[in-house]
Parts: sequence; C-alpha cells; structure tokens
Amino acid sequence: MWPFSATNPVVSLEQAGSLQVKQQESPVKTYDYIIVGGGTAGCCLAARLSEDSSVSVLLLERGGVHDPWFSRIPLISSDVTSKATPIVRSPSAPIKAAESQVVDVVHAETLGGGSAVNAMLVTRGTVGDFNHWAELGHPSWDYNSLKPYFIKPEKSLSQTSDDRGYSVCPGPLVNQTFPDLPFNIQRKVRDAAITLGFADVKDLNSPTVPVDACATLDVAVDESLRRVSSYHAFLPAQVVQDHRERLKISTDAVATRIDFDKNVAVGVVFEPTNETRAQTFYARAKKEIIVCCGALGSPHLLLLSGIGRKEDLEEHGIESVVDLLGVGAHLQDHVGLPLMYEVPLEDTLHHIENSTWKGIIEFGKYLLSRKGIVGNTVSPMSIFAHSTHFDDHTAAVISPIPSAAIGGDRPDLEIMPVPHWCSDLPYENQKGFFSFLLCIVQPRSVGSVRLASRDSHARPSVDLGFLSNPEDFVTFRRGVTLCLRLAEEVHQGYHMKDFQVPLSEKGSDMDQFIRATIRTCYHYASSLAGWHVYGVRGLRVYDASVFPCITSGHTMAPVIVVAERCANLIKKIAVDNISVVREHIRRLL
Repeated sequence: MWPFSATNPVVSLEQAGSLQVKQQESPVKTYDYIIVGGGTAGCCLAARLSEDSSVSVLLLERGGVHDPWFSRIPLISSDVTSKATPIVRSPSAPIKAAESQVVDVVHAETLGGGSAVNAMLVTRGTVGDFNHWAELGHPSWDYNSLKPYFIKPEKSLSQTSDDRGYSVCPGPLVNQTFPDLPFNIQRKVRDAAITLGFADVKDLNSPTVPVDACATLDVAVDESLRRVSSYHAFLPAQVVQDHRERLKISTDAVATRIDFDKNVAVGVVFEPTNETRAQTFYARAKKEIIVCCGALGSPHLLLLSGIGRKEDLEEHGIESVVDLLGVGAHLQDHVGLPLMYEVPLEDTLHHIENSTWKGIIEFGKYLLSRKGIVGNTVSPMSIFAHSTHFDDHTAAVISPIPSAAIGGDRPDLEIMPVPHWCSDLPYENQKGFFSFLLCIVQPRSVGSVRLASRDSHARPSVDLGFLSNPEDFVTFRRGVTLCLRLAEEVHQGYHMKDFQVPLSEKGSDMDQFIRATIRTCYHYASSLAGWHVYGVRGLRVYDASVFPCITSGHTMAPVIVVAERCANLIKKIAVDNISVVREHIRRLL
C-alpha cells in the first residue's frame, strides 16, 4: 500500500483550523504543538512528538502529498528538472560577482521536502563540522553530543562498523551503499583519485575517515530499491494511522503569519495554497509552535510575522514584534561548478534518455529484479578534499597533511563524478556528457533572504551571494586544478573530449570560467545561523536555517539530526515541567 491512502488522517484546512480568528467567540482548534513545514525536518519532528499519546500535533505543509508510483524510483525522482517533480522555482537576485547572472532558486513543496527529490545522499558531515559548531558557541552540538541522533534515525543495509552504531538502534531512514559503480567513467575517476593519493573509503560517515577521500556514499534507498524520503521514513501509512487521534496533517496550507500575544507565540494563521485564497484559518498552540520551513521559508515566515529588522518590516507595512537583525542575513549554499566532457554515449545516463530500447531494458531490470541503474542515484561516489592538502601543480595529496589550514579538519571541496550534463543550460541531444561537479562545501560567501512583498504567497527575495567573498575564488581555482588533473589521469586509456573547461590555467581564465559557470547545489542553510528566536516565547525554528554554518556534506542527514534533537529537547522540557508540578503539589501536601 502506498502511504497516505484514504484511511489516513490527512485533514482539510477546515478540519485543521477555525475559519474565525481568535477574537471571535466560537471555539478555536487547539493543539499542543503546531509544526509549520512538512519537509525533511517537519516529518521527523511530527512523528517523534506524536509518539506521546498525551499530546496533540498539527503539521501544516505548503505542498501536497506527492506520492505517485514514479516518486519512489530513485533515478526518476532525482531529476529536479522534471515537471513531474514537486518543485517550484523562483529567480534569485542577480549575482553581482558572477556577471549578474540569475539562477533558479528551488523550493521543494511536498511532504518530505528536499528529501523527496534530488540525489538521496545520506552524508553526516565530518567530526570537524560539528566540533566547529561547538566552537561557534553551541557546546552541546559537538559531534559526540550529536552522534546518538545520527544513529537513532538510520538503518544501514551496508555498514556494520561499531562507530556507526547500527547494531544498537536501527531506525526508519533506510539506506545503503552501492560500491559497484555502474559506469566505466566513474570507475576511471575513482582509480585516478587513488593514484593522486586520495584514500579509497567504503564508509564516508565513519568518524575516522580522512579529509581527503574518494568514497562511495550512503543512499536513502531501501531493500526494494525504492527512495526513502523523510516522509516515507517517519510518516508511513501505519504510523500515521496509529497516531491518527493525536496527529493531524494538513497539506496545501500556506502559513501566512504566526500570531503573538505579548511576545508569546500562540497560534498560526494559514490559507489554501491555491490562488483563490478565499478563506483564512487559525489554529492555536497550547505549548509551542515549531517552524520547519527550510532555510528559505523559515526566515520568510518570521519576517511576515514581524520578527526581523524593524526598518525592513516597516518598509512592507508589517508591525514589528521583535527587532532582530539576523533573520535571513546569513544564507549559505554549496556553490557548484561543472567541468564537462564529451564521452561515449553508452557510458552516460544520456544513453537511457536517447535510446528507447536501453530505457526499456533498464526499467525492466528494475521492475523485475530490482537491479540496475534506475535503482541508484546519479552519483553514488564523491571525492572530498581540503584545498590546501594537495600539491599546486600535480594535485597529488601532500604527506604529511599541512596542519595550519583553516578548517583543515574538514573538506572544503567536493567533486561529484556525474555521467550526465550538469549545467543549467540546455544540452545537445544524441551526445554523451560527463561532468565533474565541483562544489565549495565551506563557502565564505553569504547571501540573504528578504521580503519581496508582504504577500505571504509570494516568494521571498533570495540573494545567494555567491563569490561575494574573494577567498572563494582561491578555493575554486584549486578545485578546478584538481578536476583537470583527474581528467588527465582518466584520459590515459579513455576517450574524453573537453567541452566546458577553462581556456587555460591562468588565474584570469580560471576566474572568468568560475564567474560564468557557477550554479546552486540546492543545499540552502544557515539563514538564521543560531538556535533561538530571541525576544519571544513558545516559538522554535529547527531546520537547515539554524545551522551555525553549513556542513561539508549533503544536508539531509544533519537536518534530520536537528529535528531528532529538537524532539528530544521538547520531550525533556515536558517531563521536567511535570516533575516541577508534582514537586510543588508534594510540598503543598
């Protein structure tokens, strides 16, 4: 049975909230917790909070329930360019340092959010990432403190090492590793990376993995080679059915603002997603409102609700609740740069697209035996490196590793070997393309999320801020050099032709190539860059927006960790409050 059949409590907006606002006399729909945003974090949080039979939870999601049969097929659902994918695109602000080009900003609007689309990669990030969070002022968010929350949600079908902890607590987020790379070009790249001194790693999520590594990655795919999103992991049909009395899920609901009473968050106003907007609904929270709308949506909702820089709010006619400068001010993303080559068509995913018979064969293998390319992600392997750890000219890993590098305990570069076109521009049919998708994973540049208008249905104004810090050019140049050296190694015994590469390795040519070619990697984070909404009570934000800085791996797993930690904190507060009340009663008696 597919999740969310007709028997499950996905309720209408009328059932979730009251048409009248709080000032009117009629009863208002009330819950202990209201979660705004049913994405990667929101699905996890809703499931965990509703485990307690004594609480009631309302989950509001702007998108719908996107669960057609093809949404579980890994390769098909990874295509973010498909019109069948539940993605809404909006233009970014012109990127000043990149010839003022405008790129698409992607909003995944469905239960499961970003985990329901894109590449399904389960990368924790390094020990250094989270210890750096602790250094930035969040001591209880170091790696050792977070490790139980990495272990709790995951169930690996491939990894068994003790430091991963899977034998202790198999969770609902099923994943596995595909060590047998499907394309010859990927195998050639792995061999080239090993030749240059990168460690050949089978478990990237081990805390002992070296910074400079070529690794096969954990992919959120189950035993039947079906995609496992946060929605499928945490809110499958049986869980939702079991929690139906205390968990209500309402989709196609846009939260227009959070309602406050003397700086206490008390309710949420929401409307239908469709453009008619004929009705406005209201629901009250007895305990807390948790915002999980992602690094773009969460600051947007706070701004619409009067939390942000007072002058910016007044410009849009919004009354200030809390004058808070940091809302939306520290947006980060992994900045991508594809170097592309023409290679034999048969050694790329373009072969499936261009050959009807090849597509039928691969799809048949998947349906009949759960094997083949269709059940995998587009890039099950990555190369991670720190840009100061390899030689300027040969790109070989230096031994011993220099110790003075800033952030040298975690990679600042990732290279994804993708047997497909990776530019935002349209490509030529009937040809095979291979891409080194080079990404800066410790970007120094930051952007912002601002109000475009006071219309809650409008998209926010997003300035990605790519390359605004000149240090990112330095990192990119070294990354491009590494890609070119890898290509030289692959060239030996394999035919590949330059297609989109720098004119030369001179600094000016490199920089021109970087400015003209950068793209988003869809890993928006850190737009709130902290853990608390200061100045109000009864309100939390827990998603990628609160990362103190972006992690050096793909962001799905850390977002789930944040949600797991949030659920634990809320439950602990509830238990502590009960203990305080009981102690007070004992003293009275």
